[in-house]
Amino acid sequence: MLIPDMTYYFISGSLPDNYGGLTKSLLLRSKLFGEECHIPTVFLTFRFDKEFSAKKNQLYENKKVDREFTRILNMYHDFLSKNANGRLYSERISLQEIKKQIRRNQFLQKFGKIFSRRINNLNITFYEDGQSVRFVDFFNSEKKCYKREEYRKDETLCLVAYFDTKTGRLSRQEFVNEDNMIYLEMHYEFNSEKNDIQFIHMNWYSENGVLQFSDESDLRRHWIEALQAESDQPKLFLVDSRPQDKHIFRVKKAPASYYAAIIHNKHYGDNKYQIKGRYKEVFSQMPNLDAVFFITEEQMEDFELITEKQETFFFTPHTIAKPLDKEVLNVPSKKNKAVIISRLAAMKNLTHAVKAFKLVVDEIPDAQLEIFGSGEDENLIKAEIEKCSLQKNVFLKGYTQNPDAEFQKAWLTISTSHFEGFGLSNMEALSNGCPVVTYDYDYGARSLVKDNQNGFVVEQYNIEQLAEKIILLMKNEKIHEEFSKRAFEMAEKYSTNHYIKNWSVALQKMIEIRDERQSLAKTFSSKLPFTIRELQTSESELTIELHNPMPVDESYRLRLLGLDRKNKAAVVSATPGESGSEPAVTQFNIDFDKGIQVEKIRANKTKTLDFYLEISNRDHIKVLKRLSVDQAEMASPFSAEEYKAVPYTTVKGNYSWTLSKETEVSS
Repeated sequence: MLIPDMTYYFISGSLPDNYGGLTKSLLLRSKLFGEECHIPTVFLTFRFDKEFSAKKNQLYENKKVDREFTRILNMYHDFLSKNANGRLYSERISLQEIKKQIRRNQFLQKFGKIFSRRINNLNITFYEDGQSVRFVDFFNSEKKCYKREEYRKDETLCLVAYFDTKTGRLSRQEFVNEDNMIYLEMHYEFNSEKNDIQFIHMNWYSENGVLQFSDESDLRRHWIEALQAESDQPKLFLVDSRPQDKHIFRVKKAPASYYAAIIHNKHYGDNKYQIKGRYKEVFSQMPNLDAVFFITEEQMEDFELITEKQETFFFTPHTIAKPLDKEVLNVPSKKNKAVIISRLAAMKNLTHAVKAFKLVVDEIPDAQLEIFGSGEDENLIKAEIEKCSLQKNVFLKGYTQNPDAEFQKAWLTISTSHFEGFGLSNMEALSNGCPVVTYDYDYGARSLVKDNQNGFVVEQYNIEQLAEKIILLMKNEKIHEEFSKRAFEMAEKYSTNHYIKNWSVALQKMIEIRDERQSLAKTFSSKLPFTIRELQTSESELTIELHNPMPVDESYRLRLLGLDRKNKAAVVSATPGESGSEPAVTQFNIDFDKGIQVEKIRANKTKTLDFYLEISNRDHIKVLKRLSVDQAEMASPFSAEEYKAVPYTTVKGNYSWTLSKETEVSS
């Protein structure tokens, strides 16, 4: 099967300096779509990044993506600055002149700070090399900074910031392109109530005149609309990073454009019904998305706990970005040596690995743990090593250029994360025949590690059990040998061929479903609304009578749905009961105990439910029709466990409920 012929836009916020699993996944997808299928892809980023060009070139040089098939674009670098007609920045003093002044001032050159030197009314800050200028700050006669010029490492000017000399606060930013042209301005003012600066608006000096935007989200949507309008070629805008959802999914969709999300990290909070803040946008936009892709089946099932089953959900797991070679099983592993290759980040919970290893060393004194990686938790981990007196057993090794070699030499690897999207490090370990001892976290732990087959899955946060399984694996060579073979077998399931096939099937299906959805929507596109009338409210049941503006034959399935207005969680569900007195009338009975999912209301603090008629065909393709009200008075309020529901008619004449806790009502 082939990947459908369209342009694929893979969207993230930025090109990070040290990218993790999400960015690796995006880059690999671009690379494989190009090299395996000759499909063009575009990696889109939004944030201003003065070193964007250098980072992009490094990705090409390191062959993380294929220059022939993948473009890497940034909104500031490739759209705003290149499609501009601004004014020249004429106030600039050349860096050559500034450096001449530095050389003339022998005293400052000898005794001044190495990375910051003051000359007359200028203050120059250098990059770490002590040669390349990073900032030039300008001071007035009262020695107050009124302007800062910011330079890239190649000493090209990219940004000028202006400050209010009375308050010292930022007042304006001017973005400068390679032609020394100001192409974008951002304006700020001081908010005395909040005691902070507040963004006001931005002006883009486009080729078609000055365009003003109220915030960067408007600007980002403008760029997506421009990309969408470049041609009639089918396009998929696939968002990898949740903070970008609100910018992309509110764009008016063109006929040839598809919009989708891929889920990389845990979406729920305290329980599986509580939607995390950054995931609320993707849930709220679910009815409008053409697809949602998941890298584990477990997470797809957990999404369905909230949204119910959706035909637009697809399973597209990760792949191993290399050919698999059984010879790795013949590389000698060092007994009693464990390895972890990971970002040293809070979510990885690596202090638990150190604590567990203290118990391991008590049992196996020569056991060693090598931790490769960097991150904000490095000092915390180092402190835990010292606290456990493991300086001779646990070592922080920094970044490794060859993770495969480290996994091959190790007896096992350990994974103690609070949560994962998939667990790429575990997959890399298995592909090298390295067994995994892992906490049972969401998601990916059990997808990759089959307990007592290619590793051990232990109760999350049970440090004693974690240590126990590490000791067992280190002491038993036979178990280790069996686990290593099965580890490699599991890795084979994530081959490139399987990866391309999964994506091909999902994308072809996405296109088919979109066509079927449009056909179904057209079938039920009557200008007359679907209306409801409440018949009665008993102590345990509400009966709703649906009046259809057109006949609905038996080949279609009808369902009444009440969706959380903010996140579209399916809270109320009812199927048809007795037929109405007329063919165009259908009755639905909402059982207050079984038909209202109070746990979702509780988890997400639902305030309003909007009601829809779900119409599905024999292929389970669905469309939603908003329900209007066909009566003057609504039913009386009623209770569902601790909540009071009040039916009402919206301004547009649609049917909704407001929800509140009984305690709030009584108080």
